[in-house]
Amino acid sequence: MNTAAAHNSPSAGILSTITHAAASSTKDRVAGFRVDFFKADLVAYFVLVLAAFLWLLIIISHCVLQRRYVKPRPFVDRPAEHYPPVTIIRPLKGLDLGLRRTLESSFRQEYPGAVEILFAVEDPDDPAIGVANELIECYPKTRARVLIGQDNVGINPKINNMMKAFAQAHSDLLWICDSNVYTDSGTLRRSVDLLLDNKRMGVIHHVVFSEAPATFGAMLDHAFLVTNHCRMYLAINAVGIASCLTGKSNIYYKSALDNVGGLAAFGHYLAEDNMIGQALWHSGWGHTMTGDLARQPADIGSLFEYCSRRIRWVRTRKYNVTFATFYEPLTESILLGALTSWALNHLYGFNVYLTFSTFLSCWFALDMLFFYRINHGSPQSWPWFAFSWICREILALPLWLVAIVGDTVTWRGQVFRFHLNGTVEVLK
Repeated sequence: MNTAAAHNSPSAGILSTITHAAASSTKDRVAGFRVDFFKADLVAYFVLVLAAFLWLLIIISHCVLQRRYVKPRPFVDRPAEHYPPVTIIRPLKGLDLGLRRTLESSFRQEYPGAVEILFAVEDPDDPAIGVANELIECYPKTRARVLIGQDNVGINPKINNMMKAFAQAHSDLLWICDSNVYTDSGTLRRSVDLLLDNKRMGVIHHVVFSEAPATFGAMLDHAFLVTNHCRMYLAINAVGIASCLTGKSNIYYKSALDNVGGLAAFGHYLAEDNMIGQALWHSGWGHTMTGDLARQPADIGSLFEYCSRRIRWVRTRKYNVTFATFYEPLTESILLGALTSWALNHLYGFNVYLTFSTFLSCWFALDMLFFYRINHGSPQSWPWFAFSWICREILALPLWLVAIVGDTVTWRGQVFRFHLNGTVEVLK
């Protein structure tokens, strides 16, 4: 058979078609691989940018710690008559751990101006009333009262309990402080100094700091509050791009609250602290912090109680600060460390296991340093504190996954369901 005949034969045509198809398929696979590889590169670079941003926040938190918390801010030298009167509102419910010590810290404030203390309690048989009355007798020079009853302006029991105190407060400057919070004696004066120095500041808040854990659940909560939560809280507030506060110890102008609807306007939210902060922020009132801590005894009794609290926190934030809540797992050491290790391996060939272990070791060391400096000393036990930190980090992602898929929380014996706008309803 001659060459021309061979090329014109049916079998030659079939072979040519198969050859072209195979070549085309190979090119498509190569092109697809290149596209997929390019996408993987983009993901890896995104992870590294994210990791760099988180490490920057860690550095910022240590800078804020050094500037504000290592050494207390000195009092401003100004005449006593320049300090406005302040009403301290303490909502009470039951006998919190160390209740007498925490409530007494309000009576021991070194404040030049007039101070009024209002204890708000809804149940006339609440045992906390006895503790409050004992302190009122011990400090007869301090103007203090116990207000009993509640006004049902929404589903939030704390707001309902505080309404009578909010209405009867004699001062425009309010310090709303939870019953289980202890503050140093100079906290109020340092806070008001900041308000007087900057007339556009409308909120002074204090970071929560857990103390004296006695159970494993309390140790986990302690490890979370004094490292991850405290560190991120300082860094986010230092950046100052949005409102970020918790409601444990906050100072507001009553007139500013009235301009955004008063306390009653936030009675349909569980996270009333966050919603109040956002409302004042959008009204032009700035937020700032002193170097003081809102110290609270670690009162969690069990691992289950710790998990329930963390799930409630995450689920509540999901409906109030949605983007930040979905982004939250990427701020945790284990997941971010794993992604960073993959990214460095993918782009530059770094050893995954060595990178991951180095990442976690550095994160751990900086958290331990952060706690040591803000606590002005060591924990009760370094081994137990380190163990609690590790367990907290391991539990973070599983608890987030459980929290993110639900829409109900249990608080103070009641079950609440969230609506998409952040408000809640009580389930009967």
